[in-house]
Formats: sequence, structure tokens, C-alpha cells
Amino acid sequence: MPNRAFSKFKALPLEEQILNGASIAAFVSVFFPWVGGEWLGGKVITYTGLGFFTSFIGLTVLLLNAYIILITLVPLTGGPQIVKRGNKDLVRLLAALLSSLLTVAIWSVLTKFTFEFSRLQIHFGLYGTLVGSIICSLYSLLLYKEAGKSAVKDIFDHSEPQSSSIPPPPSSQPEDHNIYK
Repeated sequence: MPNRAFSKFKALPLEEQILNGASIAAFVSVFFPWVGGEWLGGKVITYTGLGFFTSFIGLTVLLLNAYIILITLVPLTGGPQIVKRGNKDLVRLLAALLSSLLTVAIWSVLTKFTFEFSRLQIHFGLYGTLVGSIICSLYSLLLYKEAGKSAVKDIFDHSEPQSSSIPPPPSSQPEDHNIYK
């Protein structure tokens, strides 16, 4: 079963794969260290996205990225669609933008905090979450714009399919214009 879902995932368009891969990277990076170093008194600390005083925002980023992943993963495994097909790109865009915005907010808070305590540093988990969230936002924007472009194209496309009951016009011989000379 997991092999079948993986093969279905590989059959998705490249943009979908990159979007979901970036969301998975941001999801996993929440569990990696975000801030760490030497605390007051010489105690060495390391906090993930679910630790420290930014844990509620880290949990929100984790849940938003899990939601983005599940929008694609649940239908691939044979489950129902979580979001209607027409709204899928918009919902993923909003969730990815919120995830990126919250990650930047965490970044600014932790940067200010590490300036006050010079022995603390921002670690690679926050970098991974930020990069994954931004890539996810960019690709969800791309897919949203593509869906909007195809919707507009469908609205203004007035070509009617030719039915087989109407025969094509008979081909006529080209006129000979030399007869008028």
C-alpha cells in the first residue's frame, strides 16, 4: 500500500511534488533544533520548534504543513478529498502563506532574543522551516495562478466541438484567374 501511494505521488506533476516536498521539509524541520547555546550559568540548552516560548507558533506551523500535506496525501491513498477541487489551490496558498508568516515572526523573536543573550544561536531547524515554508508558498502561488489562468481560459473559450453528423463543406477547385486576361 505505501509503495502504491509513493508511485501515485511520483505520478503527480512536478509542481505538486515540489510543493509537497517543501511542506514535508518544513514539517520535519520543526522537530530539529531551532535555538540553542549556553544559557545563563553555563547550562547548555537546545530547543526544537515545539520547545521554548515560541512552541505555540511552532505547533501552528507544524499543523499548517501537515494540513497542506494531507490535502494531497489523503486522496492519493484512496480517501475522500479534504477540500473541494476548485478551492484546493487557494486553501494551500493561504496555509503556506500563514506558515511562512509565522516562521518569519518566530525568526524575528528568536533573533532579538539571541541578541540579548549572546551565547545563544539560531540553529538549522529554523532555517529548514523557513526555506520549506517559503518554497511551499511560492509553488502554491504558482499552482493557484495556473488554476486561475485555466479557469479564465475556460470562460472565454467559445469553440464548439464539431459534431460528426454535419459533413465538412465540399472542397472546391481553385479558381483560374487567368481567364480574365
